[in-house]
Amino acid sequence: MNILETPRLRLRPWRMEDLEDFYAYAKNPDVGPWAGWKPHASREESREILSRWVEPQEGTVRLALEEKASGKAIGSIGIEEDGRRSHVEGCKSLGYVLGKDYWGRGLMTEAVQAAMDYAFQVMKLRLLTVTHYPQNLRSKRVIEKAGFSYEGRLRTATTIYNGEERDLCCYSLQAWEYWCMRAKKAGFSLKLPENMERDDLEAMQKEFVEVDRDVTPFGLDPKGASFERWLERTIAWRFAVPKPTYAKSTLYILDSPQGRSAGAIDLRHYLTERLLSGGGNIGYGIRPSLRGKHYAPYMLGLGMEKIKELGLEKALVCCDENNPASARTIEDCGGKLESIVESLRRYWIAV
Repeated sequence: MNILETPRLRLRPWRMEDLEDFYAYAKNPDVGPWAGWKPHASREESREILSRWVEPQEGTVRLALEEKASGKAIGSIGIEEDGRRSHVEGCKSLGYVLGKDYWGRGLMTEAVQAAMDYAFQVMKLRLLTVTHYPQNLRSKRVIEKAGFSYEGRLRTATTIYNGEERDLCCYSLQAWEYWCMRAKKAGFSLKLPENMERDDLEAMQKEFVEVDRDVTPFGLDPKGASFERWLERTIAWRFAVPKPTYAKSTLYILDSPQGRSAGAIDLRHYLTERLLSGGGNIGYGIRPSLRGKHYAPYMLGLGMEKIKELGLEKALVCCDENNPASARTIEDCGGKLESIVESLRRYWIAV
């Protein structure tokens, strides 16, 4: 795998040449017990463990944390199977440790962010989990800074090397939550159309109509109406529908860091029989002139946050079978394919 870089670290595969650095931090009595393993008693013990780590293991990523300034391996970070959720497709668990001399510098926060990027952008995980022991407040702070959601405390969850039983504080991050966080960090947001600059919004509508045979989301298409009439109709859909086969919906515009309309997403508040068989809870589209910039996962992640605010437990998102780009976006955000019906791919994304 490629080396991952942060401002101060390289995350790279372990090498046998790292033995002295590995033993230096692993023998410290203040390091291992925080993660549940005993301090290494000898270089030979470290050598034996390291020899296993340097061998690739399918489905497992275990990397050395190399400090750029010194070239030393100062800790470890890994992504491996979550033994408590081995039945969950696309789920892995994050673990890490850092040498005591490097505590309190924010280095692990850097490493975890890089590992999250790899987990969701390269490994294409649907769910990443992480735990800490209740007394490990440093690890708790790292996890919270990274944006993981607290699930709860699992009592008597594990027994460590000395026979002591310990609880685990459990956290997780879904793929859509990751993309939502990345979108906000990049300066993207969802805004109601009445809060956008009119000229740019009309220009985007024109692009969609000229480029796409069928405008998606369909609510963005003015269908020949004036802007005022279109906006009035769009607002009305949030509160009432013309036919019972339709669902109340809210149209949002993706606002870019440049203050430009970058796309639109239509969120249906519930599923009718018609939507269940076809349109789903979410329809979205990126502005034609901005396609290919990987904005779609940002918008879908932000849209799933709105779905959560609606109180839904999951969202149905569909795309045509001949639209691989949309399929990738849905899968990047954690969509699980349920079926393909009449060339329509039907995915569910859990909230």
